[in-house]
Amino acid sequence: MKTRLMHYSSSGDHVKKTALALSIFLVMTGFSASYAATPSAKPKPMAGMDMSAPTPPPISGTAAMMGGTIFDAAMPDAIANISLKDQNGKSFTLASLRGKEIVLTDFFTSCDMICPITTVNMRDIALAVNKAGDSSKVKVLEVTVDPGRDTVSRLKAYQALYGNSDWTLATGSAADITKFWGWFGVYTKKIPNEDGEGVDWQTGKKITYDIQHDDVVILLGANSHYRWIDLGNPAVANPTELPATLKRFLSDQGRLNLLKPQQPDWTVGAVYGALQEVFGLQIGPKMKM
Repeated sequence: MKTRLMHYSSSGDHVKKTALALSIFLVMTGFSASYAATPSAKPKPMAGMDMSAPTPPPISGTAAMMGGTIFDAAMPDAIANISLKDQNGKSFTLASLRGKEIVLTDFFTSCDMICPITTVNMRDIALAVNKAGDSSKVKVLEVTVDPGRDTVSRLKAYQALYGNSDWTLATGSAADITKFWGWFGVYTKKIPNEDGEGVDWQTGKKITYDIQHDDVVILLGANSHYRWIDLGNPAVANPTELPATLKRFLSDQGRLNLLKPQQPDWTVGAVYGALQEVFGLQIGPKMKM
C-alpha cells in the first residue's frame, strides 16, 4: 500500500517536527495559520487527486504534548448521519455514538503494508479502554477505505484473527465512504496492485488492486466535534502481537514497517496522551503532561 504522509507525530521533538511538516504543507497550499492538522484551504489539484471529495473543515490548533495536533471543528450532520455497518452487520452512524469520545482510524483488510499494524494498535487501545472501565465513555472504531472488498463477513473474519472483539470495524457504501473520509481530509485512491504475486490472506487469490490512502488516527468528542489528529505509520510496542496469518501476508515493506516503521509514526501512547489532554480520561499508562 502506498501512503501519503504530510504530518509528523509523537517524539521528543514532536513540536519541531509538527511545525516543519505543517510549514511545508502551508507553503504548498498558501494557507496561513499557526498549525494545521488537515488541509484547511482548498489545495491546488495534484495529478491523480480526486477533487470531488468533500472539503475538510478549516482547522488550526496546537501541538499535543504526546504528539499530534489538538483543535476543535464541529462535524456537520451530513457526515455524522452517514450510515455505517459494523462487523456484526449492525447499522450505526457517528450521530448514534454521541455521548462517547471516539478513537477513529482508516484501514482496509487487504492491505499488506501498514493496516494490519494499525489494527494491532487499535485493538490495544480498546483493551486499555476496557481495563480503565471506560468502555461506556470511549468507542474505538476502524472504518474501511475499501468498501468494495470489505464486506461485513470479511470484517468479522479479519477481527477474529486478533483474538478480540472489543473494538468496532465498519464499512458502508462506496459513495458514503468517500464522503466520510473526504470530510476528514483523508486522501484515498484506487490503484493497480504493485506488490507482484501477493495473494489475499483469506481467499488465496491474487490481489488485483490496492488503495492508496493517508494513515491517520483521530479523536472525536462526545459532542461530535473533531478534536485531534496524528498521522504516520503505526508503531507497535510488540511486533509479535500481529496475528501470524497477517504477518505472513505482509509484503517485504510491511515486515520492515512492523519492525522499524518509517517516520513519521504514531503510537498508542500518543492516543492515550491525547485522551488525557483533550478529554481528561486516564487510559493506558499515566502520561507526564
